[in-house]
Amino acid sequence: MVGEDPYLISDLDRRGRRRSFVERYDPSLKTMIPVRPYARLAPNPMDDAGLLSFATFSWLTPVMVQGYKHTLTVDTLPPLSPYDSSNTNAKGFRILWDEEVEKVGPEKASLGRVVWKFQRTRVLMAIVANILCIVMAAIGPTILLHQILQQTESTSRNVWVGTGLCIALFATEFTKVLFWALAWAINYRTAIRLKVAVSTLVFENLVSFKMLTHISVGEVLNILSSDSYPLFEAALFCPLPATIPILTAVCAVYAFFILGPTALIGISVYAVFIPIQMFMAKLSSAFRRSAISVTDKRVQTMNEFVTCIKLIKMYAWEKSFTKTIQDIRKRERKLLEKAAFVQSGNSALAPIASTEAIVLTFTCHILLRRELTASVAFSVIAMFNVMKFSIAILPFSVKAMSEVNVSLRRMKKILIAKSPPSYITQPEDPDTVLLLANATLTWEQEAGTKSNLKKVENEQKQQRLEAYRLSPSAQEVTGPEQHGGSCKPVLQNISFAVRKGKILGICGNVGSGKSSLIAALLGQMRLQHGVVAVGGTLACVSQQAWIFHGNVRENILFGEKYDHQRYQHTVRVCALQDDLSSLPYRDLTEVGERGLNLSGGQKQRISLARAVYSDREVYLLDDPLSAVDAHVGKHVFEECIKKTLRGKTVVLVTHQLQFLESCDEVILLEVGEICEKGTHQELMEERGCYAKLVHSLRGLQFKDPEHIYNAAMVEALKESPAERDEGAGTTRV
Repeated sequence: MVGEDPYLISDLDRRGRRRSFVERYDPSLKTMIPVRPYARLAPNPMDDAGLLSFATFSWLTPVMVQGYKHTLTVDTLPPLSPYDSSNTNAKGFRILWDEEVEKVGPEKASLGRVVWKFQRTRVLMAIVANILCIVMAAIGPTILLHQILQQTESTSRNVWVGTGLCIALFATEFTKVLFWALAWAINYRTAIRLKVAVSTLVFENLVSFKMLTHISVGEVLNILSSDSYPLFEAALFCPLPATIPILTAVCAVYAFFILGPTALIGISVYAVFIPIQMFMAKLSSAFRRSAISVTDKRVQTMNEFVTCIKLIKMYAWEKSFTKTIQDIRKRERKLLEKAAFVQSGNSALAPIASTEAIVLTFTCHILLRRELTASVAFSVIAMFNVMKFSIAILPFSVKAMSEVNVSLRRMKKILIAKSPPSYITQPEDPDTVLLLANATLTWEQEAGTKSNLKKVENEQKQQRLEAYRLSPSAQEVTGPEQHGGSCKPVLQNISFAVRKGKILGICGNVGSGKSSLIAALLGQMRLQHGVVAVGGTLACVSQQAWIFHGNVRENILFGEKYDHQRYQHTVRVCALQDDLSSLPYRDLTEVGERGLNLSGGQKQRISLARAVYSDREVYLLDDPLSAVDAHVGKHVFEECIKKTLRGKTVVLVTHQLQFLESCDEVILLEVGEICEKGTHQELMEERGCYAKLVHSLRGLQFKDPEHIYNAAMVEALKESPAERDEGAGTTRV
């Protein structure tokens, strides 16, 4: 049955043996059969279509009839062909890309060469169909029409000869249209496969990055949304001009044969117009390339604008940002308008060139007093109209080729980019799940720019030589990156350890490094020195709840298999039962992008439910109770964090200090350093910043905990300056 093998595009079979030609192209060879009335094996009717059905798209007729009788839904539509799926095509393209990188290296690897290898067989078949189409198009108007006109002018007319010529003219025209439709059908399917394969590969590489320091968010959005379409256009239009040299040569020889030397005048007109069109197509592509960089800047600015909208509204910066965005959009629109004007003028050259060629040819022919009969005139006009195809399709092909080169360069930048090596190691003690020893981390890139890359490498070599002279104890806490550079550390000398099944509470002022500590445990920062060790699988609940477009159940399951008992228990402990009851379709209710129709507390609890349902070993909770009411927060903490996650290792970041009393250890952060750490009872007995902070917050639990917390933190630090414990050893829970 078609579509059961995951290696549909690969040259290898299940056992790793290279497949034969018939095995590789068996579905395509079956499509070459003109009619396949009994083929009903494939899940998608297109894979069972014969040549006529594939070229004329008649395989879609049953779907159209069903849509006429009943409303089409996703369930009633036939499944996607496995040969067009992203998984299959991305795997095949990944194999070819890895071979290219292994052969010539990442810098010299050509993404265009890989694209050609990926689709060359289908492109060659499309070119063959185009050549047959051109042959039929040339035979009908030029040879057959010329013979029909001569037959009408002759005195001895044969009815059977004339009838045969008319039937032959109809057959050539029908065959021309059939091969033309076949070429477009092949190109469309090739374009879909290519676009899906490259887009999926780029997306997989982007997802594998821990951080986006080498590319802006605006550029990422533009690549995923815009740069894949030039691939589609290139696969659609670029195979068509391959027949232009053959068409031009055949038409020139035939025109010279029936008209004489004056036919070269019309051919020369086409020869002059082709370079002009290529220049205008390249000019249009240059404008579009300039517009792409402006588009990246506009998307980046809009992303910053939406992200910081509260700050912008607070300081009344709306007009300033609006003017900035309007100026960027104005520059982008001007470049796109120039590209559109040039492209429109280029498209208008096709009928102009054909008309100019015909007029100049016949004018010179008559001025030279040469004989011009009706049969010769109509044959030459038909021939020039056939040649008009080369002028009409060339601008689109050159434009598509120029734009796809830009897109491939941008996509190659992502494909060859490598994430920094992971600094996360495994703890040596099996009972220790999380370990940070003298860890200093930063967000910024440490190696600097490319211009001083050699200098950085020399410094790193020097530091390696010095590292050999260090004592064994110093080498134990040395991280993978020695070069500190000039980047400012966000977390400094962080040391703590968490055993399996314990709860670590983290508190601190805004900007003290709590969320950065969660990111450090996820491997999203850069380690300057020290050790960061994590043992076990992770589940993270970020401070800003992340909700994707879909229903509530899909947001909680997140691809996991649905287990009714486990799912209902998760909903109950996360206090979502009342919220789901208020929704029109309970947990099957569709939520908008980023959860537009949900409250902040609902989004936060859905994110927490997603983490709980995933059943991981370590849970990183970044202030998950900040957006919920006091009684709901107490229920979630007692039922979810303390009971359901019992036996799991939990790192809880919170501003609500009443929950820290139930934690096995508490860490107080200040400006990226550990100010105090220990159990809640120990910190209260020490009467330090943490104790003064708790006393300051008593009686104010009904107010906004985060704002009250920040004010109390400042007062506590004023009364008793924090004693830094930078040289302290690792504390175990």
